Amino acid sequence: MKKDKEKKKKRAKRAEPRQDSAESILEIAADAVPSQDPLQYALAAVGGKWKLRILWALRNNASLRYGEIKQQIPPITDMMLSQSLRELTAAALIARQQFQQIPPKVEYRITPAGADLIPAVELLCAWALKQQIKGEK
Repeated sequence: MKKDKEKKKKRAKRAEPRQDSAESILEIAADAVPSQDPLQYALAAVGGKWKLRILWALRNNASLRYGEIKQQIPPITDMMLSQSLRELTAAALIARQQFQQIPPKVEYRITPAGADLIPAVELLCAWALKQQIKGEK
């Protein structure tokens, strides 16, 4: 009987749509104080498939427009790019600058906090290359 209730709860959770909005991710990050659980904090800020790629595209401190970022990350969808940009902006890892002109112009650039992550991303890339070379042997 108890197992049936647990199964129903699990099914109900799977049926609910996932809400990975910027607000929910920031709530997780706020709950995860860096000194208590740094991994949870970091994953809340840059976890996911696209955020590190966006930071990588902005790594040279250049301001890029939406379309320029999308060109550097071809498989990303418009929805995922805009959502990831919102979340990275909310986490203060990138800055969004909107120019008051017609047509509207928006540029994104990496913040010092986001730039601090680039060496870690470079280490991940070096590790991946090392693993690929091992796999080829």
